Amino acid sequence: MAETGSGSGFIPGRVAEVAEEVRAANILVVDDMPLMRTMIGSCLTKGGFSNISYAADGAEALAIIDQSMPDLVVLDLNMPKVSGYEVCRTLRSKPETVDLPILVQSASETAQERVQVFASGATDFVSKPINQPELLARVCMHLENKFLIHSLSDFQSRIQAELKMAREMQHSLLPDQKAVMSLEEFCGGTIEAFYKASFELGGDLWGCWPLGDDRVGLFVLDIAGHGVGAALNTFRVHATMARFEIFRDDPADFLTLLNTALQPAFPLGQFATMFYAVLNFKSGELIYAGAGAPRPIILSTDGDVRLLDSVGTPLGIIKSAEYENKYDRLDEGESLFCYSDVLTEAPEPDGKFLGEEGFVRFVSECELEGARVTLVERLLDQFYMRVPGALPDDLTAVAIHRAPDFAALSPDAREGRFIFQSRREAKKVASRLAAASTEPIGVAVGLMELFVNAIEHGCLGIGHDEKGKLLETGGMNAEILRRRALPEYADNYVCVDFKRDDAALRIAVKDPGRGFKYQAFVDDDAGHDKKHGRGITMAKGCFDEMTYHGCGNEVHVVHKING
Repeated sequence: MAETGSGSGFIPGRVAEVAEEVRAANILVVDDMPLMRTMIGSCLTKGGFSNISYAADGAEALAIIDQSMPDLVVLDLNMPKVSGYEVCRTLRSKPETVDLPILVQSASETAQERVQVFASGATDFVSKPINQPELLARVCMHLENKFLIHSLSDFQSRIQAELKMAREMQHSLLPDQKAVMSLEEFCGGTIEAFYKASFELGGDLWGCWPLGDDRVGLFVLDIAGHGVGAALNTFRVHATMARFEIFRDDPADFLTLLNTALQPAFPLGQFATMFYAVLNFKSGELIYAGAGAPRPIILSTDGDVRLLDSVGTPLGIIKSAEYENKYDRLDEGESLFCYSDVLTEAPEPDGKFLGEEGFVRFVSECELEGARVTLVERLLDQFYMRVPGALPDDLTAVAIHRAPDFAALSPDAREGRFIFQSRREAKKVASRLAAASTEPIGVAVGLMELFVNAIEHGCLGIGHDEKGKLLETGGMNAEILRRRALPEYADNYVCVDFKRDDAALRIAVKDPGRGFKYQAFVDDDAGHDKKHGRGITMAKGCFDEMTYHGCGNEVHVVHKING
């Protein structure tokens, strides 16, 4: 049976902040000799401890601990049934008691025994006969350590929870995938974006918004410093930007007003660099102003690179700073790439920083390795190979890829390739190719049927039966948007190759999907009675020849121009 003693007195200790917890600590005394249990209990009671339990052997001690966890155990080594060594090993084998302070007391003080004691998991050693001041000092020390560590752990947990909340709030300031996709539909281009803080919280921010009249605004912001202070300033800047929404169509005015409002609120030494641009995605006109940000890059369709002038006084330094609008163009098929300066600080093989010149070369090399619309992804893959582990600074990379103007292709073009993801882009490609035929309406209809199938089934993996259910419930468009946001579908594209001569227009459509059992659809000239599945029959009637290849993810059509 467990016995309980009580008393009052003064507990010696080093840390006043945990004195109450030490005084109320639950101490379990384990000894097979009643006299020793009484002596140890008396010492602890005189020292001011009142919550003391007792066990007559190791088995009883383990049973008590299973029922009610003590804060510290005073343990005899040599006991019948279950020894003190076994008690130590058992407690250290369980996650819930692995850190429980165990103060071993024994009459033997040989070096070998001490090694064995600590090897079994004991926290400390006190000699028999019991010396009251020594016992109390060691008990207090280990209880204080326990409660201080617990207090620090709780504090860290609270801090982590608050940082997590702050991270979520900060990420909520960034455009989410749905907003980005909506902007892509609005401007007919592709937007790539990446953000990662170097610490728990960061000072980078980017945003993009529609302005009407075929225009979008884009900004990239970098607050000086890292961590909580920088993050708080991003909230400050974001809230301040909302005040000047009606000035967003003029970059210089927008930055000037923003700086005037921020400068009194920024602590001394705090500032922000920023680039803000307004793009007319119909005309390609680009109006922008800079506040000391890294110079954005425009990549042309032929691989040339040019840098924009983003010089200007960083926001928050002087209240009287003024900013100037500058002008450029983003032609069809070109890309605007904005980034934070951590990318220019990536090391070269010789250990030197890339710098601006090296980074421009780096971007040009990455651009040649794949589709333009995945430039940011490829570039960051290369960057993290150069800079593994924690980042020295926050990282932001944003690119707007303006869609190619398919109608601008020469009517004399004899062959070429188109790559697209969305139905909007598919429609442009179908219209341009149909214009090169003698029956543009029929060819456009047939191509759109094939293109939509390639997007929905091939790129997005929407099955035949699944599409039927989505059409019945009206959820098709929402499902397309959802899947386009998923990593496994985000980089899938339809590839269209065409060749034209005086006799015929030959087009090959290929998607990255698993294909389908196309024979049943191709052979069914009567069509289908379902709401979908008739597209192949319709497309077949629009061309002189239509043949599927492989697993069905590649189809070739021929439209004869002369007869």
